[in-house]
Amino acid sequence: MPHRSRWRPSIITASAGVLLAATLLAGAGYSIWREKREQTTEVAARQALLARVLEDHASRSLDAAQLALAGLADVAERGAPPEVLQALLGQTQASLGFLRGVALLDEAGHVLAAADPADRGVQIATTRLGPLPAAGQDTLGGFVAARSLASLAEVAPGSAAAVVPPGVGFIPLLRGIKTPDGRPALLAALINPDALANFQELTLNDARAAAALVDLDGRLLAVTVGADHLAGERLASLQLPTGPLARVRTGSEYGRWDGAGLRDADQLGAFRALRTRPLVVVVEMPQGELRTQWLSTAWDLGLPAIGIAAALLVLSAVGAAALRARERSMLELDEAQRQVAERERELSAIFGSVQDLLFRTNAAGQVTFINEGYARLSGHPVAQVLGRPLQELFGGSPAVATLFAAGDVHEARPHELRADWIADDGKARSFEIHLVPLRHRAGLLEWVGSAADVSGLVRAQAELRAQLGLARSLLSSSPLPTSVLDSDNRYLDVNRAWEQFTGRRRSEVLGRKAASYLRPEEAALHDSRDAELLARGGEMNYEAIWHGLDGRRRDLYISKSTFPDAHGRPMGIVVCLMDISEFREAERATRAARDAALQASRAKSDFIANVSHELRTPLQSILGFSEIGARRARAEPRLAELFGDVHHAGQRMLSLVNDLLDLSKIERGAEPLQPERLDLRPLAVEVGRELEPLLAARQLSLAMALGDEDLVVLADPGRLQQLLRNLLANAIRFSPVGGHIEVTAWQDDAAAEVRVDVADRGPGIPPDELESIFEAFVQSSATKNAAGGTGLGLAICRRIAEAHDGRVWAANRAGGGAVISLALPATRFGDTTPAAL
Repeated sequence: MPHRSRWRPSIITASAGVLLAATLLAGAGYSIWREKREQTTEVAARQALLARVLEDHASRSLDAAQLALAGLADVAERGAPPEVLQALLGQTQASLGFLRGVALLDEAGHVLAAADPADRGVQIATTRLGPLPAAGQDTLGGFVAARSLASLAEVAPGSAAAVVPPGVGFIPLLRGIKTPDGRPALLAALINPDALANFQELTLNDARAAAALVDLDGRLLAVTVGADHLAGERLASLQLPTGPLARVRTGSEYGRWDGAGLRDADQLGAFRALRTRPLVVVVEMPQGELRTQWLSTAWDLGLPAIGIAAALLVLSAVGAAALRARERSMLELDEAQRQVAERERELSAIFGSVQDLLFRTNAAGQVTFINEGYARLSGHPVAQVLGRPLQELFGGSPAVATLFAAGDVHEARPHELRADWIADDGKARSFEIHLVPLRHRAGLLEWVGSAADVSGLVRAQAELRAQLGLARSLLSSSPLPTSVLDSDNRYLDVNRAWEQFTGRRRSEVLGRKAASYLRPEEAALHDSRDAELLARGGEMNYEAIWHGLDGRRRDLYISKSTFPDAHGRPMGIVVCLMDISEFREAERATRAARDAALQASRAKSDFIANVSHELRTPLQSILGFSEIGARRARAEPRLAELFGDVHHAGQRMLSLVNDLLDLSKIERGAEPLQPERLDLRPLAVEVGRELEPLLAARQLSLAMALGDEDLVVLADPGRLQQLLRNLLANAIRFSPVGGHIEVTAWQDDAAAEVRVDVADRGPGIPPDELESIFEAFVQSSATKNAAGGTGLGLAICRRIAEAHDGRVWAANRAGGGAVISLALPATRFGDTTPAAL
């Protein structure tokens, strides 16, 4: 029959080829774009995770240092002996490896005790450590460029200052305390930024990435080696409106940013603010590195797509030309169609089992067909492997060679094999091989199969094992006893410190219940806490008693936190133990010493009270008889003078006894205070009137500036009047004849106190005695030989002030003289009056 023209089908064929090529290129472009997006998303998610890990480590380090300072502060405020305090400081630095030093300083900057022997005894300017906290409070300073406190000491003239390399320093964590004598002091923990930076390096595990811990002013506190800056520098790039610090100030706790960061080039970064400190952790990766990776991926995906598209265009052209020649080959076409149908059936069996590489072998295992996937994977032409044994394609795999060596046609069955080897380019390659037997007539056996490249999966598994090994190393290197429990409260892992602390081997406890080796009451406590923590997740800290194998009782501080599974639910607990037995022993010893001191003080007060009572009866007799003798001896002046001396000495003795009784009553609380809200001014005026005879006798003038506003305090009127009388009498006693005394009272709204100052123009008080004059029987060396007195007046004043939650102190005036100051808590009329104390 006549053949129709094939020009129209050829045009359709060419158009279809062009359309397929365009579709392929469009698909490749979409794959490249999606690869870039997924790559960016993956890097951003990893950086966010790293920022979270680094933030958690920094927070835990600061919390551990804060907890250690709190314990040391408690010991120092209780008056621990210097050698005990020194030992605790050394133990604290040894147990917290991220500390450069721990020290106790007084308010003048003298280092009273320090873990580092070089720091002991030096004096520094405390302002260089940052803002000083109030008693019982903590503050975190900025980066201090010094190796230790000794590096901050003032250098004597002519001496060379210590040279500190750039980036070397410490971060001071300060805690204010009150020493047992009431003076302010300072505990300082010097955090080593290099320890934080080393952890950041280990966690990043990527030379291209960089991380840092910065404050809200952009100053670097700890920074990895990959950054272009050192610790202590301030970066303006982090404070840009689109930078991480500006976003933290606006309330963002975490997020990502694009642009300059720790390095000048554009970065893809993540940040996370610390939970309890004004600090931020930043992690970044150069966008240039991401672009390089993406371009490599684009090249790998785009080049094959372009080649296939070109092949499609060529094939379309060839197909169009072939259609022109089809008129001349119709007879051959029938035979070719029959052969194609047979090949299609064979290819259907092959394609039904393929994944990546498609191949066919004879019974001896020699390759008779392989698809173009081999050329893409190996870079070698397909014709090069035809006729070669199949095992040579997979690095000479013994498993493949063994399969073909059996040669049993009747027992042939499908096989799944695994081949691993090192390729010529040095990379590890892994394939999963699927083989299916294909029988022909007369028992002829051939094999068809496929091979999937699982090298990426194997590498990912190896990286996962490496990360698990890193986590295991971190757990093993921790100096604190640490264990990991699963959701059934069974041990998953313990570190060497845990084995040494408990005396149990890791192999003995893995898989066992966590509290199975404890006493029943201890096990019940820990099991209930673990169940509660697994139910709600998060963290938990508490103290408990633990008994070791030797029966020794230990005090433990236990920190527990959960870790999530793939769905975010708690799947286990990390338990960290800290032995605080020595802290608690020191606390108990301090408490016992304090109780003993209080008991001795009470015994002393009872003795003084009893002796004073016993002395008052004979003193009354002496005073009475001396008065009678003086009246009867008026005719004899010499004898009358002797009786007058006896009467005067008895009066002084009676005054001393009364002061001793008052001091004893106040210390023992024998006469409870009867506080009421009152205006201090009338009491001061009344005291001034009472002492007018003494003022007139010494020709002294008294000026009172009490203001026009009420000075309301909550006080016992009698005791407060006694306090004011003693202060004014003290000023009269030490003022020169014809001098001037000033009494000034006002309300300090900032401190919520009522202040009273009693100032004189006497000889003043030596600076080193400003505090000791308030002790019983102590007088100033500048006045005790001339003014007389018992040395109890100011001691009684301080006891009365402290009983009213107030304070009394002394200072010298400019131009000569002294001023004694009284401060009492201010209140208002109309508030409810509390019961008698």
